[in-house]
Amino acid sequence: MIAFLDNALFSLPWPWSLVAVAAILAVVAILAYVARSLDAGGALCAFVMGVTVLWTTRFAGFLLFMLFFVSCNIVGKISKRLRAKDSSPEVREKKGHRRDIMQVVSNGLMATLAALLWFFTGKVQALVMFGAAVAEATSDTFAGEVGRLSRKAPVSILTMRPVPKGLSGGVTALGMVGAMASSMVIALCWFISFKGVTVYEAALVGVMGFAGAVIDSYLGAAVQAQYYDPETKEISEDDERDGRKLELTRGIRWVDNDMVNLMSNTFSAVFALGMCTLILKLVR
Repeated sequence: MIAFLDNALFSLPWPWSLVAVAAILAVVAILAYVARSLDAGGALCAFVMGVTVLWTTRFAGFLLFMLFFVSCNIVGKISKRLRAKDSSPEVREKKGHRRDIMQVVSNGLMATLAALLWFFTGKVQALVMFGAAVAEATSDTFAGEVGRLSRKAPVSILTMRPVPKGLSGGVTALGMVGAMASSMVIALCWFISFKGVTVYEAALVGVMGFAGAVIDSYLGAAVQAQYYDPETKEISEDDERDGRKLELTRGIRWVDNDMVNLMSNTFSAVFALGMCTLILKLVR
């Protein structure tokens, strides 16, 4: 199927193949905007990244990219609907489920750079980097959305003490299972999609994807900014509310959830690249 799609699209003469790629991604971006999965800035950014990934990795990488986007949006909507029936309080988030440009960049930048690296070098290390970046973004999203459905209160990954539901750095057993399972699914799809890759490289993709989600929780507990609203007595990721500046109670002010996502995704992608390079040198 992937080979058929590649032949159908990329056998077109220049520049019609690029025009067709841009048209496909324009439709995807518009649908995501209409479905309120992305705002205008997020849709434009996703369009640029999608064109880059489809052109450089063909449908093998693009479909993996889409698997991340579609599955995360589905699990997010399901989680939100189920949580609406739960009256237990949650930490108020800075942003909702409609992804903006920073959220798109934090989850897709490293995969896009890896796709470009693969295009210009043709080295399998770049494909491993690409897979790990997609696996981490998926794993982190599933950890949060699935973990919110846990009947047991989350605990801080640093202190193992109970924390409010939705607080960055809080983890649950259910969330960890969701994170690991989703990362392994992405690794399996990566292995099926790309020719010439090995089971060991797929395992590295899955492990680094899950490891990145754990790092994300650690950074969320250690350095992400957290604020307190004395009027509502709520913990928030937003630094102001109703024009009132809130008090910073933990973390670094400029490190928000988007920055944590970018840092953990970069860790997974770069570490996977380095590990794959090292392993290939050792086996030669």
